[in-house]
Amino acid sequence: MQTKEYVLLLGADQYLRERAFSGAKQAVDLPVWAATEDSVRKLNRTFDNMLSADPKDSDSLLRAIHAQSAQGWHPRMVIPLNDWTVDSANTVNRVLGLGGLDATTVTNARNKYAMKQAFLAAGVQAPDSRLVQSEQELLDAIESVGLPVVIKPYDFGGSGGVVLATTREEAVAGLAESKAVIAQYGSSFNILGDKYLVEQFIDSDDEVSVEVLCGAGRAQVLAVTEKYLSPRPWFAEVAHLVPSHRTGDPVLTDLAVRACTALGIDRGLAHVEIKFDADGTAWVIEVAARPGGDGIMDQVERAYSLNPYRLHVGSYLGSDLLDVAAGAVPTRTSAIAFLKAAPGRIEDILDGKPLPPEVRSINISAKRGDISQAAKNWSTREGLVELEWDELFSEKTQLPVTMANELSDQIFVSGETVGK
Repeated sequence: MQTKEYVLLLGADQYLRERAFSGAKQAVDLPVWAATEDSVRKLNRTFDNMLSADPKDSDSLLRAIHAQSAQGWHPRMVIPLNDWTVDSANTVNRVLGLGGLDATTVTNARNKYAMKQAFLAAGVQAPDSRLVQSEQELLDAIESVGLPVVIKPYDFGGSGGVVLATTREEAVAGLAESKAVIAQYGSSFNILGDKYLVEQFIDSDDEVSVEVLCGAGRAQVLAVTEKYLSPRPWFAEVAHLVPSHRTGDPVLTDLAVRACTALGIDRGLAHVEIKFDADGTAWVIEVAARPGGDGIMDQVERAYSLNPYRLHVGSYLGSDLLDVAAGAVPTRTSAIAFLKAAPGRIEDILDGKPLPPEVRSINISAKRGDISQAAKNWSTREGLVELEWDELFSEKTQLPVTMANELSDQIFVSGETVGK
């Protein structure tokens, strides 16, 4: 039987990651497949084929892959695109002898406490943190770290369960809130959620993410994204803008590269989150061994006229594309911001009015009757808007947040307040 190869992308069918298919096609002349638990009921026709498998579960993936092998189809590489598939993709790659990330690297990228220990060992500046399970361990950690602190699940993402506490009482309530988020979402994302990080708070809203293309022993920054956060005590990401005015900052670039090297990431794109304190000192908050989410890759593509997924897939397949990343230059500014209705029950949605010329796309996910809550994490959004400007900003602009708020006020009519 003739051997036929394909590239398997995990998480590519997720909303705002659709451009991964195009990037993969640019990177390699092979069929591009995806995986979903029920490909009959959830068929995505973008892809050349879909495996019926849970993309978060390596055993499920291996069963589906072996079934296709009987038909002569073999994956050249399994490539993760989100946090929930980093472990499963690389487990499958190792089992099949395809390569992929080292097992320790995967652990360091998914376990935020192990990540901070790797940063500490490598001299990468990161907030002091402690790993806790119980309320008493939380209070003991506060004695060591000092208030205020940030409490977060050690293996989750999307700002889920991330809370700021300025007092011991707020910390106890914050841990309870974080545990409640894990109880609600943990099984859906196939995470343990049994431990929590108590972390030194970097008192700043000045934050960026750095998209880094990694190679063996070296790495190259592709883009710097300006991040916008919700009001405290939560840390929901409410907008992203590419390129940040900090693009090209050598101190920032060096720190991002050293953070990826400290974790042993030697292929693909990594997403590095960095904060600047009042003195301008840069702190690495965390690193993900996958491309940035929330549509950031789409904004990079528009600003740089380069599909970053091409680099991610090509790197996993063994191509050295660091020079391509180094040569990328932004020619415009692109942003994504999330729509937020006023707290309460959404009584009406007034869509259809003329939109500002900067709007590239808009998507309203909320429905009449939905309850709008405070912006805590990814789950409390009512939609999104993508924006574009034919200029590069030399300082931080609030335009993405301002325009998203104005559109939200125009679109959503909220009534009675329900709950908190």
